[in-house]
Amino acid sequence: MVETPKKVLLATPHPDDAEGGCGGTVARWIKEGAEVVYILCTNGDRGSSDLEMSPEKLAAIREREQLEAAQVLGVKDVVFLRHPDGGLEDNRQFRGEVVREIRRHRPDVVMCLDPLRSRGHAHRDHRVSGQVTVDAVCTYAWRRLYFPEHITREGLQPHVVREIYLWGSEEPDTFVDISDSIELKAHTLSKHASQLSNPERIRERIASGSRHVAEQADLPYTYAEAFRVIRFAPDPWLVG
Repeated sequence: MVETPKKVLLATPHPDDAEGGCGGTVARWIKEGAEVVYILCTNGDRGSSDLEMSPEKLAAIREREQLEAAQVLGVKDVVFLRHPDGGLEDNRQFRGEVVREIRRHRPDVVMCLDPLRSRGHAHRDHRVSGQVTVDAVCTYAWRRLYFPEHITREGLQPHVVREIYLWGSEEPDTFVDISDSIELKAHTLSKHASQLSNPERIRERIASGSRHVAEQADLPYTYAEAFRVIRFAPDPWLVG
């Protein structure tokens, strides 16, 4: 059994990635009392083949869609970093932004895409957002000499995250039963109409994929989401 965390910080590269990757788990945890905050890393302003669509218009549409999806799930807040789609960089600015939100919200669990792939390709923003988030958790967020301006300017203290849940992993080791939240997951994805315009097809794809995860792992329930989990001991020497 996976213990429901009290506070969760989820870093997603684009609007709709979180709901598609782990929306069932987020819905279940919120229903069970978890407080969830999103960090939306990019504005998704390149995700259209419509010749009449401008990046500025698309960014505004996708931000609205993400807010609507988050509201359906019961997400407490969405932090918009507004990096351009395809423009995430593993640099001090981006690391500092993620570290700041970890120190500000002080989650038990951080969720992000698994940056490590050997059998398939992933969007560059997926890899960079995952790697920067993992690095922010370990060890930038818990050492006070990294980004000391968070302390001096905002009073944000170092924080040790208990676990990282990596979705989209090729080697998952942890599974969450989403049988009671799969319909809500599909509903939240339907809010991203600029990307996914056929609600019935969304439901079918979500059901098929989640059923496959449960069957492959020989689980005693119908629908599941899979994660690779990194755990950290809450030792006091980590902070300092």
